Amino acid sequence: MNASIFWWVFITFFIHMNSVLCIENFIPEQVWENIDYRRAIDVSKSYLSERVEIRAKNVGPESVTEYYFALPRNSLGKVSMFTAVIQGTDTYLNCQLFPNVTRLEETGEYVGYGVINFPSPIQPEQEFSFITALYYNVAGVPYPEYIAISDEQSLLLKTNRFPISAYPTVESTLTIGGSSSFEELNAPDDAYLKGKTNVPPNEEAIFFGPWDDIKPFEKEQDVEVVFNHNLPLNEVTLLKRDIWVSQWASTLEFKEYYELKNKGAKLDKGFSRINYMRDQQQADMRKSHYLAIIEMLLPENPFGHYYNDLVGLVSTAKIQENHYFLKPRFPIFGGWNYNFTIGWTNQLSDFLHKSNDDSDMYLLSVPLLNGPSDTVYDTVEYSVYVPEGAKIADIDTPIPFVNLSVKAEKSYLDLKKGHVRVKITFKNLVNEIAGAKILIKYQYTKNAFIQKPLSIAIYIFIALMFIFLLKNINLNVK
Repeated sequence: MNASIFWWVFITFFIHMNSVLCIENFIPEQVWENIDYRRAIDVSKSYLSERVEIRAKNVGPESVTEYYFALPRNSLGKVSMFTAVIQGTDTYLNCQLFPNVTRLEETGEYVGYGVINFPSPIQPEQEFSFITALYYNVAGVPYPEYIAISDEQSLLLKTNRFPISAYPTVESTLTIGGSSSFEELNAPDDAYLKGKTNVPPNEEAIFFGPWDDIKPFEKEQDVEVVFNHNLPLNEVTLLKRDIWVSQWASTLEFKEYYELKNKGAKLDKGFSRINYMRDQQQADMRKSHYLAIIEMLLPENPFGHYYNDLVGLVSTAKIQENHYFLKPRFPIFGGWNYNFTIGWTNQLSDFLHKSNDDSDMYLLSVPLLNGPSDTVYDTVEYSVYVPEGAKIADIDTPIPFVNLSVKAEKSYLDLKKGHVRVKITFKNLVNEIAGAKILIKYQYTKNAFIQKPLSIAIYIFIALMFIFLLKNINLNVK
């Protein structure tokens, strides 16, 4: 079996930052100069997204085909997705994590790298503009940590002020946006370094810079910004997503088990049903820092929904087309956990396609995630059960996986080895990539298709004949 990685959405290559780092004192060659380095951070969701626009110049004596994009080491394990695109185009660049790091002598901190490869060599004195996008599976931390039910939640974000780059930078700026209010904590005395708010055209942001002539790895006091984020911080610590393929019933059955946590601010005085009801009446349609409704976005045309938790069946759910609205038994406040299971069924024809070259070869295409929006995932155990007797030919995943296994597992009416289970484990995901597809190619012959029902019919026939013969045995003693 060949487990490879296919490119999702405009052929972009996603990189997990959970790889093992080889710690060495690596210093990239000084062949680039950042003419312009514009960094923008979006804090509007339960996870951070960062966009960096770079215009770089080759100052070396030879042509160059790669650029080392530096990242703080404490951010490496939090990056869920890393992409790069040529500015002004839809052409994505090949990105990969470089195994070596640099230890900064002044601070003792480590810096890691992502390598961005260009489609053609950049000649000496030639400039090249590109954009990198990063998604982190974390947001800011609650500030303060404890609040009342009726209070609005604020988060604290701490990040580097100057760009962390292995190359000198001529000019740089930093913008943090995505909230209605920002306040810088412990701001430096130097007005050159302070942040500014209400700066057109993006007045709902805080702006830093421009800064000139920044040396490689130059360090200044970190930025500490408090911003309003009166929404729950959804984190799924564990998702078990099981998908059952039934070619006899022509259905695809989904079953998902969630361990959900709200990482937002905790209640200062514990939960009060009276205060909660009062806040519900006063808030009307105001956003809240607790989670009262879980909206699941399912594939088109689902049916056969169910929703239960550790207590039992939960009836407080509403179906609206492919949206499944779940109302937990209790609101999920900061620091609270909620475990639940949902399931539904879709027509198999929407996901399974037969190969044109081989009538026994099938291609299954299933979304990576169907969970709630604005959510991060710590661990995802993704299992696909193809029919008994099928043979896996290939597996393609949109992002690198932690572990992959293919083995048989018995279920109802399995007479021999059982269904073929493809289990893929992912780490550190965000729902930004929910629409990415898992592709599983397998062979399922006509003999294997009819073998199971034929075997079941034979066993039933034998059992009936055995009962018939038992009834006709005369045990009377004359």
